[in-house]
Amino acid sequence: AEYMGRHSILFMPPTMRGMLVLLVVSALFVQTWATEQHKQHRISLKRKEMSVDEEDDFFDFIAKQQTRVQTRASKDAPIAVSGTHPVGEVAVGLSNIKNTQYVGRVGIGTPPQYLDVIFDTGSSNLWVASSLCQSDPCKLHARYDHTKSSSYVEVGYEVQVKFGTGNVGGFISQDDFTLGPLKIRSQSFGEISEEHGEVFMTGKFSGILGLAYPALSAYDFTPVFDSVMNQKLLIHNQFSFYFSKLPLQESALFFGGADPQYYTGNFTYVPVAKKFYWEIRMDDVSVNGVRQSLCPAQGCKTVLDTGTSLVTGPSSELQILLSSVNIDFDCGNFDHLPTLTFHINGYDFPFSPEEYVLLSRANEDGSGPRHCKPGFMPLDVPEPRGPLWILGDLFMRKYYTMFDRENDRIGFALARHTPLQ
Repeated sequence: AEYMGRHSILFMPPTMRGMLVLLVVSALFVQTWATEQHKQHRISLKRKEMSVDEEDDFFDFIAKQQTRVQTRASKDAPIAVSGTHPVGEVAVGLSNIKNTQYVGRVGIGTPPQYLDVIFDTGSSNLWVASSLCQSDPCKLHARYDHTKSSSYVEVGYEVQVKFGTGNVGGFISQDDFTLGPLKIRSQSFGEISEEHGEVFMTGKFSGILGLAYPALSAYDFTPVFDSVMNQKLLIHNQFSFYFSKLPLQESALFFGGADPQYYTGNFTYVPVAKKFYWEIRMDDVSVNGVRQSLCPAQGCKTVLDTGTSLVTGPSSELQILLSSVNIDFDCGNFDHLPTLTFHINGYDFPFSPEEYVLLSRANEDGSGPRHCKPGFMPLDVPEPRGPLWILGDLFMRKYYTMFDRENDRIGFALARHTPLQ
């Protein structure tokens, strides 16, 4: 997400944000297609421990199988394009990469070339690796080849993007995109022709698809979801995320609304404070019911960001919070840790120690003593964008989160992490 500046362009990418946590799990995913009126494209996830080499080989194998199935299934799926009837709900499966990145598949061009991207509510631009890129990081990913697309349009002007761990360069292109059965016409995006540093070196993805507001978009081109809205592809201009916990359950991004199979109860809605990030106001954080006075009277700027693994906050305020929680590294006080509650717009969002503490073992094979770390990291964002808090995947794993562009609000419901009876 672009938390540091615009048009420079300096920001922390999902790769770097995702690497705030390193948990030794890998994803096994299988694609299925539903047969309801609005067919859904989903990928189930099963976690399994593997070596690094086994994981790389297995991921590449599954990616090839997914592309084969996806190409075959797309022939039968109803396609919503500009000028046709909008659809109600589209579900795009997300693959969980070590609990630090959630990636899903998009198609680019005619015929579609399928690439894995991070769906990032902390940024607005769309970037994909180009076949013209021959640097070592680029060769780790599937790449888009515009010479193989009959719908490709050259836009031409060059772009340079600076990240905290490297930089990329490329140019603006235009082509058709598919998200499950949605077909987005003439989408502008950045085609990356050079990568330097470690921006994408460890990422199991070929691009970043930003889902924040257009005001955050660099080079002023239209974000993907705004194209969806402009082309009237959905009945409701909303999207929502479900990040699973249990093996055999899906993680998914739903376009067009929310799927009640994946949450319980009703939604609590919070208005967007500024249409830039998905920004709201947090009142405070409490520890066992005791407010920590971390926010000013007008509230803390707080961003919901699917490209961030953890919860981040200004270093001074976060130090106060961590001192109050006082997590022992050896997990000695785990059973006595307090409940943390985020107070947002007058509503309470509690977290138990099992939900905010990161548990690991000393050895990679899962043996050895337990280690406990807080699921929080300091991040000092300078004014005028900061200071701000970021509620990342740790928060959204507990609370199924809807991003509502129709009403400029964010909805939270308790995520369902047990199978439906």
